[in-house]
This record gives sequence, structure tokens and C-alpha cells, in this order.
Amino acid sequence: MRLSLTQSAASILYLGFIQFFLVVAFLGALESIIVTQSLMPVISLQLSLTALGLAVLLAFLPKVLPTKKIKYLIPILLITGAILFINFELSLWRHDSSSWFWDSHNPFISSFSAVMVFVFFLALIIKIKNPITTVNGSMTAKVITFFAIFIGITLWHVTAVQTVTNAAVDAQNKIKFVETILNKNLESHITSLTRIKTRLEAVNSDDFIKMANIDLRGYTQDFEIISSMLLLDENLKHISGTTYSKQFTNDGLIATSPITNWLKAAKNEVRFAANSATLDTDTPIIMFSIPITASNGKQYQVLALLNLNLLIENRYIDYLSSFDTFIELTPKIYFAIDKKQKNVQDLNSLLSRYSKHYIIKEIVVRGFIKHNVYSFIKDYSKLKEAAQIEQMIIWLTFAFIYILILATDSTFLLRQQSVALHKMAKYDELTGLLRRDALNAEIEAKQVNYVNVNCTIVFFNLDGFSAVNNSLGHELGDMVLQLVAKRLKKNAVKAGAIARFGNDEFVLYYCNISKQQLSEEITLIIKSLADIYNLGEVDIHLTVSVGIAMSDGEVISPTLLLQQADIAMDNAKALGGNQFCFYHKLMDESHKFMVTIRSELQKAIKNEELEVYYQPIYNLTTQCIIAVEALVRWKNNGSYVSPAVFIPIAEQTGQILQVGEQVLTQVLNDMSSIAELQNICVAVNFSPQQIQQRNFTEKLCKLTTEKNIQSNLLTIEVTEMIMSEKGAIEEVLKALMNKGFNVAIDDFGTGYSSLSYLSRQPANIIKIDREFTIGAELAGQKRALLEGIINICIQLNKTVVVEGVESPELIDYLSKFNNIRIQGFYYCKPLPLDKLIEYIHSNK
Repeated sequence: MRLSLTQSAASILYLGFIQFFLVVAFLGALESIIVTQSLMPVISLQLSLTALGLAVLLAFLPKVLPTKKIKYLIPILLITGAILFINFELSLWRHDSSSWFWDSHNPFISSFSAVMVFVFFLALIIKIKNPITTVNGSMTAKVITFFAIFIGITLWHVTAVQTVTNAAVDAQNKIKFVETILNKNLESHITSLTRIKTRLEAVNSDDFIKMANIDLRGYTQDFEIISSMLLLDENLKHISGTTYSKQFTNDGLIATSPITNWLKAAKNEVRFAANSATLDTDTPIIMFSIPITASNGKQYQVLALLNLNLLIENRYIDYLSSFDTFIELTPKIYFAIDKKQKNVQDLNSLLSRYSKHYIIKEIVVRGFIKHNVYSFIKDYSKLKEAAQIEQMIIWLTFAFIYILILATDSTFLLRQQSVALHKMAKYDELTGLLRRDALNAEIEAKQVNYVNVNCTIVFFNLDGFSAVNNSLGHELGDMVLQLVAKRLKKNAVKAGAIARFGNDEFVLYYCNISKQQLSEEITLIIKSLADIYNLGEVDIHLTVSVGIAMSDGEVISPTLLLQQADIAMDNAKALGGNQFCFYHKLMDESHKFMVTIRSELQKAIKNEELEVYYQPIYNLTTQCIIAVEALVRWKNNGSYVSPAVFIPIAEQTGQILQVGEQVLTQVLNDMSSIAELQNICVAVNFSPQQIQQRNFTEKLCKLTTEKNIQSNLLTIEVTEMIMSEKGAIEEVLKALMNKGFNVAIDDFGTGYSSLSYLSRQPANIIKIDREFTIGAELAGQKRALLEGIINICIQLNKTVVVEGVESPELIDYLSKFNNIRIQGFYYCKPLPLDKLIEYIHSNK
């Protein structure tokens, strides 16, 4: 069996670690509510909150890419985790409870902290080595992993709580034994002393002192616990006793007000008492008062001094020696039950001597005297042994989970690979739509169920998508394709199949749908695909050309239907795009013509057969040639093909990029080598696809620098329709102007711009379309409109070029505008380079 983790296995294990911390937090909260023993927590509230915080941290940890820089963190995490882990394990396994820098004295928290450190740092390492965004893998493995963790940790917790509960019971038992022994011994001595009282009261008064001394001496000798006994008269004067009793009296321990008052309030019964003065000594003393009335009526008191150290017989509670127990006799005397321990004078000192793990219980002496008893854990060895054994439950749980995940993951991966291979064969990896090959099989399968009904194929092609790829990169292009697929799935509700046919081509298949229903749905789809594509900081606007081919009940192969839909799509694109066309046979000829032009144009591009002609632009005020416009020409089979024919096809097929590149290269070569072109401005037409290419501005600057051409002598000429492609193109044009290039808007007035937008257009030259010059040589609406446009452009500091000027009357009219520029057949038609040079020389 392999030991390394796959992505799916790592994701399940990572999820298991998160579940582990959540289970810990749950059990910790449950313990604080249910478990009433107060000796020590198994999962403290602090540990529970820490576990919850770690679970949240792991769950929302950002995606970490496995770069080389981040992978350097792994050794650091290993070292940090190892140090913390060893520290907690030292606290658990060392006999003296020492660790490097932190010790909770709670072996269960130490053992579990070690586990939590191990799990957390292992989870971080898994996260770095396997960037996990979603939890893959077998659902069975996920469920079993959760229940294994829950059962394993719960079993550990229940076992540990029971161990602590048993220890708490032992502590309480010790207190109970102390209470029992204390009451038993006190009662025994009270009974014995009562017998002395009875016997002395019956003695003849003449023999009272003699007999009292005999009894006191005998009682002291018989009971080791009795440090001394003394006889007092009714005025509490010392009559007889041992040396110790005399010293006790001389030290003033009887003369204190509380003791004196207690003795004077003597009742006819044996009583006992103590205070701080009698207890705060090496031999703490409890005093028993035995009031005696002699036969002659005279009052005496026998005072028995009991050594509190001997009052409780430790041999009965030696098996509970792992606890140190103290009785709170007074707020200033905490009496140590264990002889090896010293008494403590205040509670703070007592608590500072031990850890926080102790039991407090109240005992009742002789039914009415109450004292608090504190029982502290002194020896953690038994608890540590239990914690060490119980920790193995957790390690075995994780070992089981690891083996389970590896075993189930192997089966899961085999199943996933099988599914993935099937999916890869049928579905497009990027969009999730059917593949081109799978579409035919899907159509054939559906045609079996739909006999003698119309079948329809709808062919989609995104307008200008190649420009998006070239300008913004394939990553954003892929995002656009994914959004297109998503919109198709949402809106093509009646489609029987949806497929990605090519890079930017999609196909829908319908069965038994009317032309009206189909038109309505395709219209809705075209509208949805024309909506803005928001890609973060970039907004993309695309349209789509759609071709539709219907079988109308005829038996037509899917391949033929696809060809017909493709032809209809080309027709829709030739009409300007953003629309759909139904196939009809008349389209075959135009399609064949387009295919021919496309093929021949490609040959011309490959053989560099494209030519550049130049048309002069005049300054009407100075009558000088101030600029020229470069125009592409293509001679095919001995005759020139109109640019109005091959340019739209080149834009549709993407060949416009190659055409534009050849034209620009030739123009720059001419400008750098021909002196006549070095003192005038040269305008070059650019398509939107060219301008949307990535780093277009930088590349153009590099080319002009290499040819030693000043940027102000080159004009970037774009059609007004480009203004519909706001955003990226607009920013490129602004960047070009900032670099010193001229930007001219060609065919102004025929496209999308309004006069209000004219002031914001990133262009310094406006070329007014010939549509506004036809008929403008005569006074009327045409002239008024042309004059209005010119005046607005002049007021906006735009250079004006009037195109299509062919009559002297229009020249006379335009002469009133200062420095207006003229381009048209009136002066000169487009010329090849050599003819242009001659023309320039002849018109100096």
C-alpha cells in the first residue's frame, strides 16, 4: 500500500483534522456543562476554545500555492511543531512533571495538547503541499472518517473523565475518612475523660488532689496523644501537672481572653477548644475541659492537652497518600493531615504551594462544628500513567483513519479515472459542453427517437473573440468561453444538445421545433450573449453570429446540416454579426466565393503580394500636401480585388492581423527609406483586432524606434465603429496619444459616436465621411450639417479632414475654414509609391 497522499486523500484527511478540532470543542463544552467533579478538567474551556479557533482557521485558510518560497515554510513548521510536541510529551512522561517552557500539571491536557499540536502542524503542511480548495474523495471515506474521529475522541474523553472522577472520589474519600477518624477519636477521648470526671467526683475530698494527680498521670502515660494534663482550681490557678503543662501555662496560652472565657463558661460536661495560639506551634494542641465538683462542693477543672498531630491515624489513609489534605481550623491555621507536611498560615500560601487541582469539602465535627477541608493532588504519577495509556486511543484512531483513507482513496481514484476518461471523451474540459465528436453520436442517438420530424442545428461564432484572446490573454479568453457556455445552458432551454464545436464556436441541436419558436429562443440567446462580460477589472463586450439549418422533415445527415449552419453563420457575420440567418441554397454561391477569397488572400499574405498605395491629404489653406493615407491593394489573377470585398472577409476570418502587419511593415520601411515621406504625416488604418493585441502600444513604439521614425509623423487611423468597443481600445488610443502618435477617427458620422461624445474621444484628427460631402457643394441641409460638424471639431481643437472631395464648388466652399484638410479624387486618387514620389515633386 502506498503511504503518500493524493490530492483527494489529503483533502479528506484535512477535513478530518478540522472535524477533530470541532469534536474537541464540542466535548469540551459538553464537559463544562455536564461533568460536576472539580478536581481537574480533561478538556478545559481554554483548550475547547483553542480547538474551535484552530478549526475555523483551518477551514478558512486561504488557498496556498505550492511555490518554492512557501515550501521553505515546511522545515520551519516541522521544527516548531516538533518543539511544542516534545514539550507537551515531556510534561506527560517525565516523573517530575517538568517541561521546557510550559506545564499545565494536568496530564490529560498535556497529552491532548501534544495531539492538537501534531494535528494542527500536520494540517498546515498538508495545506502547503496540497493546495486544497474543495474536499474530493469517497463519500464513504468522509463519513467513516468523521464517525471514527467522533467515536475515538469521545472514547478517550469518557475514559479520561472517568479516571479523573475516580481520583476526585479518592480525594473526597480521604476527606471523609479524616472526618470519621477525627470524630471517632474525639468521641473516644471525651468518653474516657468523662469517666475520669465521674470517678474524681466520687472521691473523698481529702483524697481528691492525690487521686486527681494519679489519674492525670496515668491517663497521660496511657495515651500518647495526650501531651499533658493539668488541674486548675475554680480561679483557673495551676494546682498540679507535668513540666509541659507548667510551660504551657507559663506561656500564657491559658491566660488568653478567649480561653479564659471558655473555661469560665464551663458546663457540667467535657468540652474541647483551640485557638491560633495553641495551634500555631510545632505541637498543635486541642484542649479538653473536664469540670469537676468535689465531694465537698469545691469546683475544679481538669485540662487535657491533646496533640493534634496524633489525633488522626495516617495508617488508615496511607493508600490515599497521593493527596495532601489540610483542615481549615481557623482562617490563619490550615492544619496538615499528613505528618510530613507543615501547617500553613493562610489560604493564599496554601494555594501557591500546590497546583489548581484540589477538592474542597466541608466536614462536621461532633455534629455542629464545621470546617473546610482541602485535598490537593501531590503525586500525579497514577494520573500520568492513565493519560499515557488513554492517549494511545487517539493515536490508534488516527492510524485507523490514515489506513482507511489510503484504502478507500485507491478505489475512489480508480473510479474517478474511469469517470474522467469517459467525461474527457464526451465533454469539453473548459466549458463542460459536449465535444465536437460526441455531438454527432448524441445527434444520431436522438434521431432514433425522432423519426420524420424536423431537426435543426444552430451554429454560433463569437464576433471578434480572437481579438480578446490576443489583447487580454488566453486566461481571460477562457473565462469568457466559460461564461458563454453558462449563458447558453441557461437560455437554450429547448435545445436537445449543446456542444463546443471549436475555439469560439458552439452548436445547438433541436428536434421538432417550429421556426417561430426557434427564432424567439435564438433571439433571446443572442441578446444574453451580447451582455457585458465582467472579468474583474475588465469588461468585455462581444456579439455573436448565428447560422441555422433545418431539415424540415427530410433525412439529412448531421454533417450536412452542420455545413449548412456554418454557411448561414458566415452569411450572418458578413452582414455585420450580432444576428442570425437561416440557411438557404442561394448562400452556397456566396459561401464558395468567400472561401475562395479567403484561400487566395492567404496565398497573397504568404507570398507578400499585398501592395500599399498612398493618397495625398492637402492643407486647403496652404495648398500643400501635409499627409498621406496608406491604403492596401491586392492584385489577384491580373486584376485588383476591391478592399470592400476582401477586408470584411479578412476581419471575419482573422486574416486582418496578418494583412495589417504586412501593411505596417511596408509603410514603416517606406517612411524610413523615402525622403519624401519623412517630412509629412503618414496615416495607417488599424482594425480593432490589431489594437486589442497585447502590448500593442509597446510593440508599435519599438518598431518606430528601430526605424528612427518620429511618433508625430505616424497617424493611427481607426473607424468610428471602434468607439463601440469602449474600454480596452479607448485606453490603448489614449496611451498612443501620450506617446506622441496622432489618432484619427475615420468615417466620422457613420458609426456610434455622438457629437456629445466627440469631446471625449481619444483622437486629435477627425475625418468626416464622404457621406456628408455629397451634395454639400450646394447650399442646403447637407452643407449646414457639414458646416456644423466642422465648426464643432474646430472648437474642440480637433484637426479636420474632409474625405471624398471631388468638385471645385465644394473646394471653394471649404476654403473659408482655416487649415482644413482635404482628401479626395479632386486632388489625387491613391497612388503606388513611385507615382506618389513623382506627384509630390510635381506639386511642390
